[in-house]
Formats: sequence, structure tokens, C-alpha cells
Amino acid sequence: MRLAFFGYAWNVELQPDAYMQETIDSFTRAGFDVDLYFGAQLAREYGIFGLNPKLSVEALTRFIAAQGYDGAISFNNSMLIPEVRAAVNAPIATVIVDEPEHMFDYRHQGPFEPFNSDVQIVAMSSAVEGKIKAAVPGVEPRLHFMLPATHIDPAERLAKRVHAISWVASYVGDLNLDQYLKLMIDRPDYHALTIKCLGLLQRHGNLKTIKAEDGMDMLLIGGLPWTFDFFETQMQNILTNRSRVEVVERLAPHGLALFGNAGWQKLLTYSAPVMAALRSGEPVKTHADLRRVYNASKLSINLPQAHIATGAIQYRVIDVMASSALLITRRDENSDLYRAFGKDCPVPVYSDLDELERLCAHYLANESERRDLVNRCNALIDNSFDFRERAKTLLGLVGLAPTPGAVLGAVRRVDLKPFTM
Repeated sequence: MRLAFFGYAWNVELQPDAYMQETIDSFTRAGFDVDLYFGAQLAREYGIFGLNPKLSVEALTRFIAAQGYDGAISFNNSMLIPEVRAAVNAPIATVIVDEPEHMFDYRHQGPFEPFNSDVQIVAMSSAVEGKIKAAVPGVEPRLHFMLPATHIDPAERLAKRVHAISWVASYVGDLNLDQYLKLMIDRPDYHALTIKCLGLLQRHGNLKTIKAEDGMDMLLIGGLPWTFDFFETQMQNILTNRSRVEVVERLAPHGLALFGNAGWQKLLTYSAPVMAALRSGEPVKTHADLRRVYNASKLSINLPQAHIATGAIQYRVIDVMASSALLITRRDENSDLYRAFGKDCPVPVYSDLDELERLCAHYLANESERRDLVNRCNALIDNSFDFRERAKTLLGLVGLAPTPGAVLGAVRRVDLKPFTM
């Protein structure tokens, strides 16, 4: 059996994130050969909008049609232009993990265009689910709500706890933001625009005034191959980095172990708390690496990025709830934690950094209370949250099922460069 997987990666190595990779691996364990496509290669520079003008859609779709796929899974509508959907000629499911402004929109027809075709849709948050229902009449029979999955192994919880508090957090930035920051340095007008936008976001939480003025600032934003919402998200990412530095400065004295990406290295000569908290050695890349960190921690914190959908549960939330660490996350009365686990969900929450610091100090000093909450969280994460079960669910949406006793499938990375004109 053959499956097309339309994913993405925002790094030079074109390496999918740990959760996408675990999903792919789950399909191969179910006996499927998986062809992995990277949706950003089909898009223009800067990532998710517009078609790559150098790529021959005709040549690409001839290749896809010749593969004889039994089904296809996409993340955030990666690759789902009409020509590719037709070439697959098999059921398709798309998993929506982000807000609409993060979904691929190759022909500027809006992020919901693929939903007008007969694709199955998985919404990873109630907020996104609601937006899809509002935008696409009659979509409900094809729309499915699911929380993130994890890998459940009670034996891993027996690891020695060597970290008081752990935090796996990127210093946010991808090729899109890096290219914009270079543009900002090269162009004084974009530099001034960025400073203005960051100030507006800090004061008002949005850039509605710039959009309403429809002046020179909008002309500059319009000169980018991004939508306005995507530009606003990138500005939010800059503020996210600032807030993450504040968290490190607060929690480093309490024994914070920061597991981050290479971006944090930019701060090592500037911030003593970052230098103290940032862990050296091999980077945390795989899902197994993440689990090792959580199971070696007493506490693990979650600080959602500014652009994350209201109420959405991040991948790490389920990972930590399944581990021997106690999760502490930001307070959100609309959180899908309560939709999934009820209003008495045993996860401690904070409203500001003062409360986060107090909670960390409290649970570090009260082990029996911490352990009781961990046990309650563990009990909530049953096998339905396991990647293997999630793979069965996703396969079922495209009319497929794992093959009992199947041989491990293979993964082939399909580079789109050969289809350029």
C-alpha cells in the first residue's frame, strides 16, 4: 500500500518536526510505503503563498498520477492545489494544526479553498474547527476534531528526575522570518515599519489600525509575498522571543533546564540566565528526545506562541501529561483541555510570570502534591492518544487500515526540484 504525505519543513535540512516525523513513522509501522513531499517547494519564496513560478505543475502531476497512491495525508493543506488533488486520484485527509494564516494558499484563493473539494479535514483546535465551519457551508460531515497524539510508555516514567524545571522552546524564527529580518536591515522603510508594528502589537494586540489606514505601511506589507495576517504573525513571533527571554530570566534561578534551537545562541553573550539555563550537547530533535527530557523533569512548562489559536492545545501539552513531569501551562478559560478532560482537569495554570514562578516554587517544594497531579494527568492520556492509534484513525479517514503483521514500510523523500522548468 502506498501513501502520499504532503508535509513541510522550515529548516535548511528539510527535516519535518518531531510530530510530523512520528506520524510518518506510524504509517510505515502500519505497513505503508510513504512518499514525503515538501509543500514549501511548490510555493514561492517566503514559504506558503503563491505557486513556485519555476515549477512545472504539469510535470509534477504526471509524476504523482503515475505513483498509484492508495490515499494521501496533508498537513495545513500542503500541496493541495486542484491539479495535485486530481492526480492523487484517491481519498485525501488534511490535518490543520495552525491558524488559517499558516495554511498553504498557493493561488491566493484563501486557506479554505481545498475544503470545497471532497477532502476529510482534521482540526486540531476548537477555534480552528469553528472558523472552518463558518467559512465552508455543509463541511461538518467531513470535519473531525482531534487533539495531538503522543507515545505512551509507562516504563519511561521511571527515569531519574535530573531537571527541576524543563522547557523545550525555540527562539522563534524560520527561513521566512530570517529573510524578512535581512530585508529589514537592508531597507530603512521596513525597519521603521517593524518598530511601529511591534509597538502597536504591544499596546493593542493587533495591527488593525495599519490595515484601516491603508497607507504607505500597507503598501510595504503588500510588497511582500505574504498575506497581511501572515505578516502580523511574524511580528508576533518577534514578541514571542522577547517574552521567552523573560521566562528564562525568571525561572533560571529555580533550576530551569532550557532545551532550545540554535537561535538561542544569539543571546549567550548577552543574557547570563540564558547561558545558565541553556543545555549543551546534542539538540532535542526527535520525539524520543522530547520524552526523555520530560520524564527526567519534575516540572515542565508551556508558553504558547502569540499567534496560536485561542484554546488550542500544543503538542507538548499531551507529551508532558503522559510523562512523569507536572505540566504548568498558561490559563485560558476556552482551552481545549477542558473540552477534552472536563473543568476539573488537573493541570496547573498561570496568568502571568509572577504566578508561573510561584507555581513552580510551590510544586518543587511539595513533592507529594506534584506527584498526585502527575498521576491524575497520566490517567487521562489513554491509548487513544497514542501515535499508533492516531495513525489508524487518519488512515480510516481515507478508507485505509493497517495491515496485520505487515512488514515495515519505506519512506521516500520526493524532491520537487526535478520538476522545475
